[in-house]
Amino acid sequence: MSTDNGKHNGNGHDPDDDEDNVIRIPSLAERDKIRREAEKQWRRDYRASNKAEPMINLPPVTKMMLVVLLVIHAVFELALDPPQQYWVFEHFGFTPEYYTQAFPGWPAFVGPFSYMFFHSNWLHVGMNSVMLMAFGAGVEKWMGGGRMFLLFFLCGLAAALIHFVLSPFSEHTMIGASGGVSGLFAAVMIMLQQQGRLGAGKYGIWPFVALWIGISVIFGLLGSPDGSAVAWTAHIGGFLAGLVLLKPVLRL
Repeated sequence: MSTDNGKHNGNGHDPDDDEDNVIRIPSLAERDKIRREAEKQWRRDYRASNKAEPMINLPPVTKMMLVVLLVIHAVFELALDPPQQYWVFEHFGFTPEYYTQAFPGWPAFVGPFSYMFFHSNWLHVGMNSVMLMAFGAGVEKWMGGGRMFLLFFLCGLAAALIHFVLSPFSEHTMIGASGGVSGLFAAVMIMLQQQGRLGAGKYGIWPFVALWIGISVIFGLLGSPDGSAVAWTAHIGGFLAGLVLLKPVLRL
């Protein structure tokens, strides 16, 4: 006696199963719509992947420091006449003899901190700005903007100190961010070494240290391209300070 209740054919197969196993083929209109959507998505992905990056894509603190240096110098060059510029140099630059012969008062306290934000001409600020972008951006991405600025500032102070120790009676005023930038270059070298991008030679980074010191001395002897003197001792002092201070700053 049969118990299929009319839902099975003579061989015991359920017809509903055939409907469940059928693969539905999209219509021509549906296939055309799918193709158009796929093309639109491909164009969106292509535009996103080929979006042009800005020519100068700097992290925020490096960008802020660059703007500060350029704005200060623009005001210095465009808004002040030569006597006023000389007054700024005397009061905001770093002059070693202020601490050994002719103490001027408040400029002696301000000078070690402010000298690194002033420059003698556009070539001077331009060179330091290029080096700040080259070194500061990488260091900021590696250790953070706050610590990068702190390292720059401490290396600038160390550069003034070394310059004073080696020329305590000098009447020549020193200005410029070179000492702080030199410290950032030292940080870049240590960063590259830790990342395995400087090789693993027998002497580590010391050949590069010797090269930087040698270049600084040569520039000190020859002077800058515009004929002005170069405070090479400050360059070396800032660089060595970067080597020494990097680990303590990284621990902050």
